Amino acid sequence: MKKMMLKLFSFALVIALSFATTSCNKEDVNNETPFVNLGSETIPVVKEGGTATLTVESNRAWSVEIPTDATWIAANPASGTNNGTITFTLLPNSGLERQADVKVKTATAYEYVRIIQAGAAVKTYVTVSELRAMGETTITSDVYLKASLINDQEGGNNTSLKNIYIQDQNAGMCVRLTANAETMAVGTELEFKLQGAVLSKYNGLLQLNNFANANMTKTGATVVMPAKSITAAQLLTGNYESMYVSVANVQVVNADLGKTMVVGTSHTSIGMEAGTGEKFVMFNASYSEFKALNVPQGSGTIKGIATINNTTIQLMPQVRADFSALTGARFGNAPELTYGTATLAGTMNKDVAFTNANKITLPFTEATTGAAYNISVAVSGAAAAGITTPATATGNFAAASGNITIELAGTPTVAGAVVFTITGTGITTPIIVNGTVTDPASSSSLATWVFAEKPAAFPIAASTATGSTGASLTLTGFTTLPTLNHTASSKTIYVNTWAENKAWEFSLTPSASIASGKTLTVEFKGYSTSTGPRDVVVEYSKNGTTWVQMGDAIVYTSSIATFTRTAVLSESVSAAFKVRIRVSSPTATNGSPIADGGNSRLADVTISVN
Repeated sequence: MKKMMLKLFSFALVIALSFATTSCNKEDVNNETPFVNLGSETIPVVKEGGTATLTVESNRAWSVEIPTDATWIAANPASGTNNGTITFTLLPNSGLERQADVKVKTATAYEYVRIIQAGAAVKTYVTVSELRAMGETTITSDVYLKASLINDQEGGNNTSLKNIYIQDQNAGMCVRLTANAETMAVGTELEFKLQGAVLSKYNGLLQLNNFANANMTKTGATVVMPAKSITAAQLLTGNYESMYVSVANVQVVNADLGKTMVVGTSHTSIGMEAGTGEKFVMFNASYSEFKALNVPQGSGTIKGIATINNTTIQLMPQVRADFSALTGARFGNAPELTYGTATLAGTMNKDVAFTNANKITLPFTEATTGAAYNISVAVSGAAAAGITTPATATGNFAAASGNITIELAGTPTVAGAVVFTITGTGITTPIIVNGTVTDPASSSSLATWVFAEKPAAFPIAASTATGSTGASLTLTGFTTLPTLNHTASSKTIYVNTWAENKAWEFSLTPSASIASGKTLTVEFKGYSTSTGPRDVVVEYSKNGTTWVQMGDAIVYTSSIATFTRTAVLSESVSAAFKVRIRVSSPTATNGSPIADGGNSRLADVTISVN
């Protein structure tokens, strides 16, 4: 808009200012490019109302367009040709300050003038600290808040487009909007009309919950909040919740150095530690722009938004620069090669030769890339005959974390239990994997559960129960049964709100008595999300009170895997008995405490005896 001298009028007296215009050749007017220039970009108006004028310079016919909701403005004339003057009549304003953008346009050109009228009423503002001090409540007073956007929408490290984080000089707040937030730059100052808004906690995080987008407006100012420097100990107090902070002297824990910022497709929590011993979590959403990067390998300063998930303190970096300073020398102990839970794959049947499906997978972390390994597996137990021993795997670690695969060979000649003992590079205590060689002629499936479709509710009847009656699946240890969920692509069921000693529990009665000395086998697929349970055990009970653990404990990861656990029955079973998959520790797969939002999944369960 071409800047010209502002013509303002008090509403008791109109003061006209003369101005000179440059004449032009009338024969040339219509040959010029159409234009419209206004004498001002803004017109301030007092609360009492009155009139104000605006000069128009143009070479075409023009008209005035007033926003439909600005009924307090009238224009005379509403149209004209070439140069002219518009007189605006403004009604008195008994409310808050108001403004409207009035458009003056030709057929192809236009300009705006913003009319701003002072208000008789004055807004009452609260700070973010004062808002947080209200606690969980519904705000009934007519108050407002101004704060700046601190989450980087392009970085994408956020769990929802409806969530934004705001901050003023002293405190921050999460806002859960009713619709996706529009794209805004970091530092955009926002004003919130708080009357009727709800303050509540979600997994421990205080937020303006289901806040109407229409009650949030941009002020037009940009106020970028610098990261506030705090210590890890201060972070853990929770006093900096929803603020953009900077924490020095920290590093990724040894156990997570082989990970990417996001593992697989799930939101990922990376363990962090301070040189002074404090531990917290770096949280990365699966939507983050930097999800495929390897985690930082050194120590230094990290920046991000401080949040909480139940009792776990988290820090959410917003852009790559927030963690790019983690390049210094690491403190504490150097990472050591660590092995996870070995798993046995492939069916083992008497008198049937092993194929390449018969193998043991041994996960590892914190390996030295390029270092050599040499792993051996010895076979023992009643059904060891015919299985080649030892099986070996040699090579070099291609990455800091991954899997070593040991292929098994041979033809089992006896049915029964078999034990695989793994030794070799970096293994101080032999790793034991239990298995069962089945005699198809004497093996009997008691019940199976396949979740191709979502079950209606708990208890869930068995998909097949050829060797038992009354076979069903439910949950134990929950005060109230949680919502049952299902994923069709993986044919898994899952629930949330897990904790130690909660369990999937199967009940069934064998159709015929099972003699002592027989082997009970439970095979299933399972895994947990990053904040779901990590450690589980498989157990059986004849009376629902005394439980016998079947094989070794299981350590879940965030990838689905098949698990088989067996137990030789010390006495016969002829009546109803139970099998359960029980959470055996309070630890999540990411190493933090299990969170209410973490889930654990189950698929393809088979209970058999041979």
